[in-house]
Amino acid sequence: MTDSESWKERRNQVARYRAMEEETTDPLAARLLHDIVLDLEAELEELRQSVGLDAAA
Repeated sequence: MTDSESWKERRNQVARYRAMEEETTDPLAARLLHDIVLDLEAELEELRQSVGLDAAA
């Protein structure tokens, strides 16, 4: 898998976890999902920088 493909997959993963976070009614689950989203977004930003994608992609 190329870095660009890895970035796209990570972006999709972030979107899935965001959707789960919004849909859950359990406060603990929402907080845990929020923490996961933050971690994934940080990794996504690192990947974005290493691939050289601009912020608009």
